[in-house]
Amino acid sequence: MAESADASAPGAIEPRHDELKRLYAYWLAKKGTRRAPSRADIDPLEIAPLLPHVALVDVERAPLRFRYRLVGTEIVRKVGADFTGRYLDSFTRLSNRDAMAAEFARVVDSAEPAVSFWNYSRADGRHVRYERLVLPLMGDGVTVDMLFSGMVFDVAYG
Repeated sequence: MAESADASAPGAIEPRHDELKRLYAYWLAKKGTRRAPSRADIDPLEIAPLLPHVALVDVERAPLRFRYRLVGTEIVRKVGADFTGRYLDSFTRLSNRDAMAAEFARVVDSAEPAVSFWNYSRADGRHVRYERLVLPLMGDGVTVDMLFSGMVFDVAYG
């Protein structure tokens, strides 16, 4: 699996896909005047049409690790694998795993959203390009403890 990415500048969050625009607007509404909403603020029923594109990622510390708690069905279908319950650092064949982890870490450290575009080669040789939006969640209003992510894939080729 090979990946590459083009990330946005920090603070420049303008998702291209409509699903990610709606997810970002939802996060902003739930955030209000706070730095970020909590997981408890997110109601799956309010974003039901977006759920196939959503992933929830637990943030663990000491050491910093990212575990996929939930992965939407459209993500699983396009990636060709379900990585629910797996740690990002366990993907040994993912060439840009460190770049993905660095993006997650930037969101954790800054509590600011990020948007990026990734090229992905599946195990079956098909190539996909996708846009990823990563949004922080804070249970205590201070520390990012979960990432609320959306992914929308362009048509696979190859």
